Amino acid sequence: MATLLEFAPENAIERRILAARTGDVSGDAVMLEMAAADLFVPSTRKADPEGSGFRPVLLEQDGISFVAAFTATGRQPRDMAAYALRMTGRHFFLRLPPGYGAVLNPGYDAQMLLPPEGVTALQQDLKKTQSS
Repeated sequence: MATLLEFAPENAIERRILAARTGDVSGDAVMLEMAAADLFVPSTRKADPEGSGFRPVLLEQDGISFVAAFTATGRQPRDMAAYALRMTGRHFFLRLPPGYGAVLNPGYDAQMLLPPEGVTALQQDLKKTQSS
């Protein structure tokens, strides 16, 4: 098993991730807050500003594909992908196809793993808040 990198928060959403780890805030609340935050999603191909050509990095665990994303631009390992697309968490989560999970800050000791059913539940919550 690879050694995880220490997670020193670089922005507000990362401070909230650490607060969730200590139980000061719920993980569900952090995920909803993440919808308003910028995420940096690694891509194996260069994408134009509209996202055409975008190919996200998939990480596999127990037969499930997880789309990788980071909460700060400098967190993505250089050898993971040559490119990254910046988008809001809302945009990222709503565009994940059924059956895919999400892993935020993979490789860090504060990584967050959202299984496919968690992605589906979050998408439903985000759609409710979008229509309110």
